[in-house]
Amino acid sequence: MSYLKGPYPHPRNRSAALRYSAILFATFLVVFGLIVWFTEGNNLKSKQNDLNSRARTFSGSLQLTLEGDASYLELLALDRASGKLTPQLFQERAGQYVQAHPQLINITWVDADFYITDVAPLAQNRQIVGLQLNLPEPKRVSALARQLRKPVYTRPFEAIQGNTSFEVWVPVFRGDTFLGLFGGIYSCNNLLQQLVAHTQPRLYHLSLTDQGGRLLATMAHDEPLDRHFTRESAVTDPESGVMLRVTRYQGRSDWRLYLLKSISLLLVMGMFYTLWNLKLEIEERKQAEEEIKKQAALLEEEISERQVAQESLQEQAALLEEEVSERWQAEEALRESEERLRLLLDSTGEAIYGIDIDGNCTFCNRACLRMLGYEKDTDLLGKNIHGIMHHSYPDGRHMPQEECGAHRNMLQGKGSHADDEVFWRCDGTSFPVEYWSYPQVKGGKVVGAVVAFINTTERRHLEEQFRQSQKMESIGRLAGGVAHDFNNMLSVISGAAELSKRKLEDGEPIGQYLELIINAARRSSDITRQLLAFSRKEVVSPKPVQLNRQIEDSIKILTRLISEDVKLTFHPAPELWSVLIAPSQVDQILMNLAVNARDAMPEGGSLAIETANVQIPSHYAYLHPEARPGDYVQLSVSDTGHGMDKATAAHIFEPFFTTKGQGKGTGLGLSTVYGIVTQNGGFINVYSEPGQGAVFKVYLPRLQESPAPPQGDRPEGGPLSGTVLLVEDEEMLLWLTTRLLEEMGLTVIQAQSPLEALEISRQRGAEIDLVLTDVVMPEMNGRELAERIRESLPRMKVLFMSGHTSDNVIRRGVIEAGMHFIQKPLEMEKLKKTISEMLAERQEA
Repeated sequence: MSYLKGPYPHPRNRSAALRYSAILFATFLVVFGLIVWFTEGNNLKSKQNDLNSRARTFSGSLQLTLEGDASYLELLALDRASGKLTPQLFQERAGQYVQAHPQLINITWVDADFYITDVAPLAQNRQIVGLQLNLPEPKRVSALARQLRKPVYTRPFEAIQGNTSFEVWVPVFRGDTFLGLFGGIYSCNNLLQQLVAHTQPRLYHLSLTDQGGRLLATMAHDEPLDRHFTRESAVTDPESGVMLRVTRYQGRSDWRLYLLKSISLLLVMGMFYTLWNLKLEIEERKQAEEEIKKQAALLEEEISERQVAQESLQEQAALLEEEVSERWQAEEALRESEERLRLLLDSTGEAIYGIDIDGNCTFCNRACLRMLGYEKDTDLLGKNIHGIMHHSYPDGRHMPQEECGAHRNMLQGKGSHADDEVFWRCDGTSFPVEYWSYPQVKGGKVVGAVVAFINTTERRHLEEQFRQSQKMESIGRLAGGVAHDFNNMLSVISGAAELSKRKLEDGEPIGQYLELIINAARRSSDITRQLLAFSRKEVVSPKPVQLNRQIEDSIKILTRLISEDVKLTFHPAPELWSVLIAPSQVDQILMNLAVNARDAMPEGGSLAIETANVQIPSHYAYLHPEARPGDYVQLSVSDTGHGMDKATAAHIFEPFFTTKGQGKGTGLGLSTVYGIVTQNGGFINVYSEPGQGAVFKVYLPRLQESPAPPQGDRPEGGPLSGTVLLVEDEEMLLWLTTRLLEEMGLTVIQAQSPLEALEISRQRGAEIDLVLTDVVMPEMNGRELAERIRESLPRMKVLFMSGHTSDNVIRRGVIEAGMHFIQKPLEMEKLKKTISEMLAERQEA
């Protein structure tokens, strides 16, 4: 007993204490290992889940970007198919879109033959305009998009600019007609930079690869990557194969894990220190053994409680991290939704804005700011929109907000529409608009309205041009009809006068009066030709004409027409293209324009004539309905006269319109020029201001092919012989033409209708040498009659005659190679010459 109560413990007790301490220390080491293993396992699982979530988010963001761009190209395709998208509008809209979306290098328009005809922005991509798609991948996918009639992505390839790129092709169809494709070219580097700029990754490194693992684009990184935490997600379809690779950085670990490990390590060290002190305590004091056991039990209990607390803390930390991740994803989805909505609003051509119940602006798109002249949406947001841009009527009177139809109908929960009002820009100018207003209802209560409007300035301008074109066409039809009937009467007058003159003896006084009748009929015939030229129904014989030579031959005649105090100059263009027109019509154009300029300069001045080769682009033809894109020869006639205002210039091409005094002008000069130019497929513009003179610019289509040289005229013979079948539905003309033909020595068989002529040709076809027929007749026209006669008499010669050719006859091709035509009123010598040539051709055949 004394030994046990001494200062040294019993050896057996010491050995037991040491074994107990070793076992207890080993137990704590195992517990520490389990804690570390469990914590590391949860941390790896958390990292893997977060990696998968982030990869889906990043790839989804890229897919939304690509889908938004494809949707915009489909909008362009719809506008292109409907004819709304002009090259200028394409440059404006597509250029702005590319500027706002740097992931796109450009937007390309490829026509149906796979030629690049337009690209936006044009400045830095002009070198590819006019090229054909020859790169294998774009060529393959554009053909596939046309076949499938839907957007298709290419595989990544090295573009002309040297960047790794891929493309999306959107086909454009109008019905079943393929018009071309819109292509959006993506830069892989720019696309990745856009993703990094919007998502701001902190724990992950991003890069783009193809399906084979080839690196397309990557972001710079300063920290080492953890290759064990890598995830790839598809951005485009499997055929295209663009992948997003997300890799976690090694140096970015959770500080809470380190804290937990440190606490556990400190705990183990503390336990080791306690056990060591316990060992010393056992060795030193046997009496304190029981107390130490109690303390050890209490310490184990405390350790257990701490372990439970640590597990609870770990679970709370995991829940907190999951909650933070979910909130971040929700905020990211909300930002993407708002950005997609803003993109859709800014991509429309119509201006859109919203107002609250008090009329204050709640949102506005980019088109609204552009039309109203503002730069930032903050210039409108929160302000009363009516007071800014709808404050006055078109006549300038103030419009209270209570009288605004959009605001009044919004308060009543109704929509509204108006197309006769104006909106006001920030600089104080106004423009006509058509707008639609729709109320916004929330919980059964009106909280505001959405208003969409368009600028109708261009549409009203085109409507005015269309009305003017219809007016000129109606006047032309009236002038042509009058000229046709008048020509028939002139034929009777001039023919009867010529026949009467031939019956007179030389020297009889009545011959002078007959000569006056013939000259007056010829002068009246010239007037009808001017009317026919205006109405584009005059029959002419167009030839290849070099305007420079034709104008030089006419300079002497023009010099006589104008007064001596008018200086005439001619500036010919070198290597001028040829045009297809009757030379006499060129003389008519020059003489009428020169006389008009002379009358505008009563005190003298300058008259300049110029020629030039010009190309009319599509956007110019869009603004001038009479023009067509293509190559033209321009004839300019300018003077320094008194000029004219816009009201006068709007009527100068109308027949019988003149600003001259009574008896000083017929009003047919400029209308004749208008008719000649339009008849030959051209158009004419006039530019003039009061006191600044006038410039008339005539555009004639370029002649692409040179026709065969005209044959020389056959010499006239003596009296004619042969039998002519004369077909004319006008009784007086039938009688008179018969007398003219008999006077030439011909035998005439009369037919007053086409059906009667057919019957005569069947019965007496063998004795008929020539058919002389009118063009416009009841039952059938002259062309149809000739075709019916040639079914049984294929070699029959036919001579057409008419005061004009109607639109129907022109469409049926009456004047073609191998056909003959003579203009009414008939002149006996010209008729005799034509019949003589045709009879000679029949004998040679």
